[in-house]
Amino acid sequence: MYKREEDKLTEYKHSFDDINVPLDLLDDAILSGFQKAKGEKAGKPQKRRMLFSFMAAAILFLGFFTSIKLSPAFASYVAVIPGMEKVIELIRGDKGRMLAIENDYYQEIGVSQEKNGLEITIDGAIADENGLVLFYSVESDKKQKEVILEEAGLFDQNGQKLNWSSASIGTHHSSQEGETFYNGSLEYFFDTPLQQKDFELKLKVKSDQQNADYHFSFTLNKDIKAKKTYEINKTLSIEGQKVTFVEADIYPLRVAVHVRMDPANSKKLLNFDDIRLVDENGDVWNKINNGVFASRISENEAILYLQSNYFKNPEKLYLEVNKIQAIDKSDTFVVVDTEKEEFVKQPSGNQLYEFKVEENYLLFKLQTKEEFTAFPFGAITDGNGKEMRPTQTEMVNHEGEVELRVLIPDLENVTSPINLELSFFPTWIEGKERVRIK
Repeated sequence: MYKREEDKLTEYKHSFDDINVPLDLLDDAILSGFQKAKGEKAGKPQKRRMLFSFMAAAILFLGFFTSIKLSPAFASYVAVIPGMEKVIELIRGDKGRMLAIENDYYQEIGVSQEKNGLEITIDGAIADENGLVLFYSVESDKKQKEVILEEAGLFDQNGQKLNWSSASIGTHHSSQEGETFYNGSLEYFFDTPLQQKDFELKLKVKSDQQNADYHFSFTLNKDIKAKKTYEINKTLSIEGQKVTFVEADIYPLRVAVHVRMDPANSKKLLNFDDIRLVDENGDVWNKINNGVFASRISENEAILYLQSNYFKNPEKLYLEVNKIQAIDKSDTFVVVDTEKEEFVKQPSGNQLYEFKVEENYLLFKLQTKEEFTAFPFGAITDGNGKEMRPTQTEMVNHEGEVELRVLIPDLENVTSPINLELSFFPTWIEGKERVRIK
C-alpha cells in the first residue's frame, strides 16, 4: 500500500548521500510536522486525507530516522511546508539548490489561479542577484494527458516585461494515461543584478480541454544574498590548448566561471564536459546538469555554470578540469549539398557518415564511441550566406549511432550548399588539471 512512499524515500536517500550535511537525529517535533503535512492527492475527503498523511508520515519518519542523515532545517522544510517533497524531486540533482533549501533560502509563495478545473499554483522560489527559479504545480479535476506551458512572461509590478539573458520556460508535461497532478520549475537569469521584489507572471497554458491565460502577482520577502567573487587569472594547458580562468562569481543558484581561450589554440573548445568545484575535504560540485550550463561571450570567451557551494565556507576551493569537447579550427563547419545528398565538408574521421534529404528534413548519422547527448549543430546558413532557423531538431541515440534530424521550412527552395556550424561534437581533449580559487 505504501510502496510509492518508500520508493520516493529511496530516491531522496540517493540524492542526500551526495550532500554533505550535519549529522542529526529527527525528534518528535519533526514527526509532528509530518502529521500536519498535506496529502498528495487533491479532492479526497478530509478525514481520509488526514489518515493518509499520518500513516505516510510515520513511514517517512522511520525511513529518515534509520537511513538518511538530515539537518533539522532540511527536515523541517520537508515536514512542514505543503508540497515541499515535490520541489525536492525537481532539484535533488542539484547540490547547490538543495543546500539553499537547507539554509532556509527557499521562499514560499503559494498563489493560485483556477480555470475550468485546472488550477496552477506558484509554490515558491529561490532567487539571487543573477536569477530567479519559480516552482509551480498543476492540479486538475480531470486527468490530463498533456499540459504545456507555451509562454511564461515575467514582468515588474508596473507591467514592464523583464529582460533576461537566458531562461528555461517552455515546459511540456505529458502522460499516456493522463494525470491530475504535474509540477515543474521556471528559470530566469539576468545580466544585471536582480533588484525586483514584486513580480507578475503571465502564462499561456494548453491542456487537453482548453487553452487559457493565467496571471499571478507575487512578492519576494526574503533578502537577496550578494554574490561572492574570487579572482583567479590562471592559465592551464590541456593537450597544448590554453585556457585562462579569469574569475568565479558564486551565487546561491549557481557558480559562474569566466574563461578565455587562447586565440592561438589550434582547436576550438566547444564544451567543458568534465569540470567541477572541489573543496579541501573532497566535496564536489559538478556542472549544471539540467538547464543552461554555459554562455558564449565571444569566439574565445565564455561563462561556465556549476552547481553552487554558496552555503558552504571551505578553507580551500579548487576548480578541476578533466575533459573538454574540442575540434580542429579547420573542422568547425559541416557543409552538405542538398541536391546531390552528399557531404561537401565534414570533420576529419568521418564520424558523420551518412546524409540524405527527406521532404524538408536534413538527416544525418553520427558514430560515437562515448556517450554523446548534445545536439551538434548551431548556426545554419544557405549557399548565399543567409541564416536559416530550423523549426525542429531531433536527436536519437542507438548505442554508438546517433540519428540527427533538422527540419528546414521550404527546403526545396533553399540555395545549396548548406553550412552547419558545430557547437558540440564527440571529440575531446583530456587532462587532470587543478586551479585554486580560494
